[in-house]
Amino acid sequence: MAVDSGVNPASASEAFIDYSALRALVVEDYPGMRNALRLSLTNFGIVKVQLAANAAEAIYQVKQKSYDFILCDFNLGDGRDGQQLLEELRHSHLISLETVFMMVTAESYYEKVVATAELAPDDYMIKPFSPEVLRSRLESILLRKRAFRDVYRHFQAQELEAAIAGCDKLIQGKPKYLVDALRFKGELLVTLGRFEEAEALYQQVISMRAIPWARLGLSRALHLQNKDEAAEDVLRDVMEQAPEMVAAYDLLSDVCLARKDAPAAQVALEKGVAISARTVRRQQKLGEIAHTNGDLDTARTAFSNVLEKGRHSVFVTPGDFGNLCRVQMEQGDLQGAADTLKKNKSTLQASPEGQLVMAVTQGMVHVKSGNLKEATKAVEEAIDLRERGTRGDASLMLDMAGTCMASGRHDEADGIVAEVARNAHDSEALLARARKIYDEAGRTEAGASVLAVATADVRKLNNEGVVLAQRGDFRTAVDKLLTACAEAPRNPRIMMNAVWVILKYIDQAGMDETMIEAARRHLDEAERQAPGHARLAGLRLQLKDVESRFGIQRRSPA
Repeated sequence: MAVDSGVNPASASEAFIDYSALRALVVEDYPGMRNALRLSLTNFGIVKVQLAANAAEAIYQVKQKSYDFILCDFNLGDGRDGQQLLEELRHSHLISLETVFMMVTAESYYEKVVATAELAPDDYMIKPFSPEVLRSRLESILLRKRAFRDVYRHFQAQELEAAIAGCDKLIQGKPKYLVDALRFKGELLVTLGRFEEAEALYQQVISMRAIPWARLGLSRALHLQNKDEAAEDVLRDVMEQAPEMVAAYDLLSDVCLARKDAPAAQVALEKGVAISARTVRRQQKLGEIAHTNGDLDTARTAFSNVLEKGRHSVFVTPGDFGNLCRVQMEQGDLQGAADTLKKNKSTLQASPEGQLVMAVTQGMVHVKSGNLKEATKAVEEAIDLRERGTRGDASLMLDMAGTCMASGRHDEADGIVAEVARNAHDSEALLARARKIYDEAGRTEAGASVLAVATADVRKLNNEGVVLAQRGDFRTAVDKLLTACAEAPRNPRIMMNAVWVILKYIDQAGMDETMIEAARRHLDEAERQAPGHARLAGLRLQLKDVESRFGIQRRSPA
């Protein structure tokens, strides 16, 4: 007689994990602890274990093969810490959403590590811990990721509608993962620009349980619909109930900026930095806003923190060195700027962009010191780098224009300002700074002419292209906007408009491989210039839909 065990074979199969099949990477700087962690893994069946002593070794290993599980200590000695390693792996798309990343830390560091997290790992393990505790926590994460496997794969393939459908399937059939599925779906809706639906979803979650992330999501959805007063009310409530949620301060600063209240945006970021001073992008943003507000002391502290606390972060760019030097010079500390360059010379010399920062900043120091001979040499080096295609951010290029002007290189200065203006034709802050450079050089009328011509040409082409598209003349609209892209190759708004019109044209006229390649190229560049812009995901989705309908496959990189 058969005995009913009461166990559903399908459920048992879903819950089974073959640990012997998993590939694991242990990242730990102490040899004894590395071996102890490997032994902990082998105790419950993970035998395919690779070891790395630091972040550089870990990145090398991940580039050689994929891993199912990464167990990483937060403190890795000199160089990148565990959090910076995670940020680089995710930012560079070296690990997928299916890869488990667990951070190991001492109890005394736990609160600081969590507050610092720009991107959160899947879990934290507080030392000391037993192999059984590690196995239990890992099993829970692996089962959740298994349930979300199809959702993750659709997301990584930019099949966002299919990913939403996968979330809906989990919401209906996997009550255990209901909250996780709702959270992921909310993020997908925001990515697709479906802000009203996201608002409704977050309200649904809040009605079930007032989870801080749901209220944060609600405030973001409100902000993206320009409902900033309501968004601020929700955020104030979040910060009162969960003051440690630093992302709320970041979003509040965005809301304040949208309401043209830069001082309040700075206050919000200062509160966030007080909780988590190591987060590079928060410090960068604080420095930029404080500089705009004329608070040079706060700007200098923030930009210094970017370089000191984010020394090994993937988010630090050559422009960050230029930002600090600019503030130091505006404070009259020329020696401080020179020392910043000297201290970071090897880092800056390692890339053309860094070399441009050095040349421009040295030129500015020499101009302010009255050493025009050395300033001219530095300017010539910067001009040579620019002629070879090297560019910096808009602020650095305006610094370069000012130095060229001070050295009597008016034509070069006008060309640089015109380029900045074309690429930022709708940025009043940058255009105002450009006008100030001309005013200080006694060339106010010349500046007005340069800016008027540069912005008018691009604005005219862009507006004509959009109007033609609205009338249904997509072919002519494409020509206008591609001409605008050629005139302003770093203007994300124009590039996104061009992509939209190209896709509309293909819908109307049929596949054109030259056009589809132009759409890909301009969309990639727009994403580099304006990462995270609200329009990007929708354009990616439209591009993928066109490629799918016409059976076009992206060519793999050579």
